[in-house]
Amino acid sequence: MNSVRKYLPSKAFYYVILTFYAVISVYPFLWMISSALKPNREVYANKSLIPNHAQLDVLINTWNQLEFFQYSVNSAIISVATVLCIILVYSMAGYGFAKTQFRGREIFFLGFLGVLLVPGVSVLIPLVQLVRALGLGGSNASQAATYAGLILPMVNGAGPFAIFFFRNFFRSLPNELHDAARVDGCSEWGIYARIYLPLSAPVIATVGILNFIASWNSYILPSILINNEDWFTLPLKLRDLDLQAVIQWNVRMAGSLITVVPIIILFLLLQRYYIRGLTAGATKG
Repeated sequence: MNSVRKYLPSKAFYYVILTFYAVISVYPFLWMISSALKPNREVYANKSLIPNHAQLDVLINTWNQLEFFQYSVNSAIISVATVLCIILVYSMAGYGFAKTQFRGREIFFLGFLGVLLVPGVSVLIPLVQLVRALGLGGSNASQAATYAGLILPMVNGAGPFAIFFFRNFFRSLPNELHDAARVDGCSEWGIYARIYLPLSAPVIATVGILNFIASWNSYILPSILINNEDWFTLPLKLRDLDLQAVIQWNVRMAGSLITVVPIIILFLLLQRYYIRGLTAGATKG
């Protein structure tokens, strides 16, 4: 054993590698912040991360003149509704797979996991055709119908992953908890809603954060279904900034920073539950 350890790299080596990787990963984000605080000419001339003339005017003007508040509200409506539906539907499904007995339970569960192997882009065309056939997309669809056409496919696509996490977490809880509640006269719905769902806060945070990010950053499906600029989400508005004849990189980076900030705030607020949910939902059961 000692002879094996002799040939292993020291901890300092691992720290150097991790530090190097962290710098590479964080640098683009720092460059984005720096560029959002520079005049456009300085973005090209000054390669330093420290602006010569830092100013908040670009961020303020991007937020006000380009109506980023409106697009932020649109993105928030879609993302929050998507996350709430995912948590409600798939926490119940995970509870059913973990704590109830029915014929074919394991086969159905494996079937859901098998869907994880199907690339989402492979079903994009039939999905769009189905959504439009239902009147949830296209030029004649209302804003509410269009948003429903965006939310429902994202909820459906999150199913296998969310079920896997909730099912594993609920299986890790002792069966005596379930049996005691039944003895006290609690129904299956009451056991789920009053006991198991509140205990699953870490998994709710993990599933919620991951799917909020996916919905907030979604681009392909919204770009196909949304035909009214007033209904655009933030990623679609950022695309418009890229279609200008001359790209103002400080404005482009300011828009990107505005888009990223809500995700960072959400993660910082829930990071403790997020880490607990990863370990509880992915390794137990």
